[in-house]
Amino acid sequence: MNKRSHLLVLLLGASCVAIIALAEKEDTAAVEIVNFEKARLAAFATADKAEFDRMMAHDATVVHSSGNVSTKADLMGVMRPSTPEQPLPVLTVEEPNARIYGDAAILIGNLVETAKDGRRELVLRFTNSYAKKDGRWQFIAGQLTTLSRERLATKLDPQAWSAYLGDYKNASGRIRTISAEGDKLFTAIGSEKVELFAQSPDQFFIKQADVLLVFVKDDSGRVVSLVNRRPNGDVIQEMKVK
Repeated sequence: MNKRSHLLVLLLGASCVAIIALAEKEDTAAVEIVNFEKARLAAFATADKAEFDRMMAHDATVVHSSGNVSTKADLMGVMRPSTPEQPLPVLTVEEPNARIYGDAAILIGNLVETAKDGRRELVLRFTNSYAKKDGRWQFIAGQLTTLSRERLATKLDPQAWSAYLGDYKNASGRIRTISAEGDKLFTAIGSEKVELFAQSPDQFFIKQADVLLVFVKDDSGRVVSLVNRRPNGDVIQEMKVK
């Protein structure tokens, strides 16, 4: 091997070592980001405001499926510990995929809220961004998209929903009919008729879609409208007309 070839081999070897070292560094940082996010969620779930505050940038924001934006202050304002009387869902991260760009990182994955009874109450797809400041990672921004929701149906006395029966009209003039057959409640728009399941005395959902209908009463207890909460976050008011 001549001197030139020997030098080329040395250069190639050094380059390979550098590439491997960089890949290992990025892999380590990716693990750090996943563990950081799990710790951040744990701080939120346990209402550890001091730790949550430390992990969040001062101008951090989260965009929800509805399009609403929560600031750091908003998130800290709703934090509370889980209690036997008011248990909070367990938060877990699934299918995390971290990408490292120097002192910046992006984490994509699923956030799963599991209820006490084992239901995967809510599954959200998230895309979070982070930045390393003063040697430590901080959450900068996140975006959430609802993938699925598993609601718990409650058994109600059919007499309890007799006041909900009738026709409801939205702003565009479309009519929704609420009817009952035996011990079942139904909603129909035109010829499409689907069963409603009670989540609470005045809230009913459709199992085939992430739709929640909330019946609204006036001060006298008379049902005057319903609120149609759509999967995309839209809230549509429908007035009772019959």
